[in-house]
Order: sequence, then C-alpha cells, then structure tokens
Amino acid sequence: MSGDPVRFARALADNHRQQILRLLWGRELCVRDLVQALGLSQPAVSHHLRVLQQAGLLRAREAGRQTFYTLDPEALERGLRALRLALRPVRRKGRR
Repeated sequence: MSGDPVRFARALADNHRQQILRLLWGRELCVRDLVQALGLSQPAVSHHLRVLQQAGLLRAREAGRQTFYTLDPEALERGLRALRLALRPVRRKGRR
C-alpha cells in the first residue's frame, strides 16, 4: 500500500475494480480468468489491475508467460486505516 489515501480511494471507486477485488479475495487468478469472469477486454482488465497494483492492493506471481494475482488483505487494512486517518475531523485550538 502506497500510504496515499487518495490513490487508495480512487482504486476502490470503480465498480470493475471492486469486482476484481471480490474475485481475488482468498484466491489467485490470472488475467484470462478475470477477462472471462468480468466480460471485459484483456486491455481493460490489465488497466484495472495496474491501478490496483499501483495502490498496493495486489500481490502478483509470475508463472511462465502468465501472471497470477491475489488480493493483499493486509494492504487493504492499511489502506482503510490511512483513509480513516485522512478523514478524521481536525480539532482546532480553542474549540471544543
């Protein structure tokens, strides 16, 4: 996780990326598997995977010509914590 709550939130803001994260929860899939499950083109799936990787939410494992992806649950927790911290109210001095 990059520690950037905005990048994290943007990565989660897209419905297709949310679907990818649900599909990768607790299992490993390759791009071809995700293309079939989502009904999107390979370039579209690759784009969404790149956004999720840049946000630090995925683990990748190369096997031959294929790359297998899985959700990094610890990174998801860190991202949620960073987002909570970024959104908490700021207390001003002299105010209750």
